[in-house]
Amino acid sequence: MARREVLEVTCDRCKRNDLQEKGQLVDTDELVATFRGQTVKYKDLCRRCREAVEGYFKRMVKVSEEPKVTDPATPKEPAKPGLRFLGGK
Repeated sequence: MARREVLEVTCDRCKRNDLQEKGQLVDTDELVATFRGQTVKYKDLCRRCREAVEGYFKRMVKVSEEPKVTDPATPKEPAKPGLRFLGGK
């Protein structure tokens, strides 16, 4: 039978209690945000808040896992004259 050590963590953001593995926790603050002179620090985040903050951060710095879409107005390659839709003449 496998065992693992878990700790009950109270989220600083939503006050929810969450069980987390000992290896997931860090000794420093998980999130430190400063905006217009106002600073917010969260030491412990639950899984749901951690995923939400990660999503906010990716959108804020415009990190995207999706490939960039080129402008549809510009053609990718010029069409060959004389060929129809499925390659027939």
